[in-house]
Amino acid sequence: MMRHNLANWSWITTVLLAAAAVAVTAKAQTPTARIDQTSFVLLGGLEQWISIRGDDRSNPVLLVVHGGPGEAQWPQAEIYKPWEKAFTVVQWDQRGAGHTFGRYGTKTPDVTLDRISKDGGELAEYLCRQLGKKKIIVLGHSWGVIVATRMVQMRPSLFAAYVGTGQVTSWAAMVNTQYDLVLAKARKDGDQATIKELEANRPDPANAQQYFSFSSKYHVRSLWPPPDQAWLQHLRSQLPELQASNPEQSKYLEEGMEFQSEHVLPDQLATNLPKTACEIDTAYFVIQGQDDIVTPTQAAIDYFQCVKAPKKELILIPNAGHFAFMTAASEFLGLLKSKVRPVAVARGG
Repeated sequence: MMRHNLANWSWITTVLLAAAAVAVTAKAQTPTARIDQTSFVLLGGLEQWISIRGDDRSNPVLLVVHGGPGEAQWPQAEIYKPWEKAFTVVQWDQRGAGHTFGRYGTKTPDVTLDRISKDGGELAEYLCRQLGKKKIIVLGHSWGVIVATRMVQMRPSLFAAYVGTGQVTSWAAMVNTQYDLVLAKARKDGDQATIKELEANRPDPANAQQYFSFSSKYHVRSLWPPPDQAWLQHLRSQLPELQASNPEQSKYLEEGMEFQSEHVLPDQLATNLPKTACEIDTAYFVIQGQDDIVTPTQAAIDYFQCVKAPKKELILIPNAGHFAFMTAASEFLGLLKSKVRPVAVARGG
């Protein structure tokens, strides 16, 4: 009797183990659960804030490298929400910015392009390991373009695709384009005094303070396309609510923008991507607002011509400027899904 019972038990155990194996296999083959988590991750010896959000963990990972400098993107979480259906979206407050600035404040060390780019490479490696990916997509905006480009140059094997928007080329391109626009407006208006003044005082791209004075005096922001001006107004109107709901982090956001901007200004002035970044060893996309004058679109087009990459594509969004990924968010997302996602998946993302 005992022998019979043991035989039955052995048979039942075998059946249960087989069923468990089938269940595990089935679970692995079905779409995985939504992910929504925030944490501090050690990057370059510094704990840095990240957010990981997505509806399906099997989707490609898209790391957003914010611009500004210091313009952490967590206040815009609602705009990114539709992105989370097709991508696992990662926000990262770089050293000296946002929540990360809140942890270390003005004692934050080594706030430089080189160190921030290395942090980004470490983060990409961490995301691949934690989320079970071979490669990820990196999306850089404005200052974030400089960081993301350097990240891809340093560690190309981690990236299935690069996407640039508000595509930086060089500080000189920005200064010279904006000067030409201000001068053209003065000539159109027949403002002889301003024309004479501008022709005698062209700002030197190597002198940041000279550019800031020029930009302020001649109201360069008034020449921004309407969507960019509306976005700037939105950010200003958003601030009181942010201050009321989260005064501490709002303070860190504002102070971090000033802190990081000051520290990376020399790196911004020195950037010249047409001279330093024409070889990109991953799929390369630029999705640019057609009317961008902050990181001038014509300069981005000219730079794109020099880029050599396994796959590259330039897409211009009409009636959009420097903040096209925010002001034309639906169109921008559509391009990410139709253009970038398939290529990134095919390349290991």
